[in-house]
Amino acid sequence: MKNHNDIMDMRDFVKQMLEDTAKTVDMVRQDIEKSIVDYNFLPGKYLFETDENIIVNVALPGIKKENLKLKVTESKVMVEAKFDVEHAITGAYVTLSDKKSGTIHRTVELPKNVIAEEAKASYKNGILKVEIPKVEKEPSVEVKID
Repeated sequence: MKNHNDIMDMRDFVKQMLEDTAKTVDMVRQDIEKSIVDYNFLPGKYLFETDENIIVNVALPGIKKENLKLKVTESKVMVEAKFDVEHAITGAYVTLSDKKSGTIHRTVELPKNVIAEEAKASYKNGILKVEIPKVEKEPSVEVKID
């Protein structure tokens, strides 16, 4: 009878271990899916206008400068960015990994015509900044506040 109890204990132990492994794999899968969904593949854009320039900031977190292409016309800024993202999560019994790669294309319509040939761009801390002079400058007038 003792052997039967040992076998049943071993069976219960293996069953519990498999259930724990299945739960861990499911939790890791959910974490990977969430991290992939949370990664912003559609970069944000922020457009600012001064009297003389239009400034476009595009958020491209995790993208390397050498993987960026930028084109400017008199009415648009076009950004192409190649990305390669890899996630690996190690659990108690299983390691899951996922890799995403592709290209982001982003076109920003400008509110006014610009001089594309005089555009200046910089890339720092995941933010691409493009500064382009306007064709028609708009002088500002200081207004007294009552």
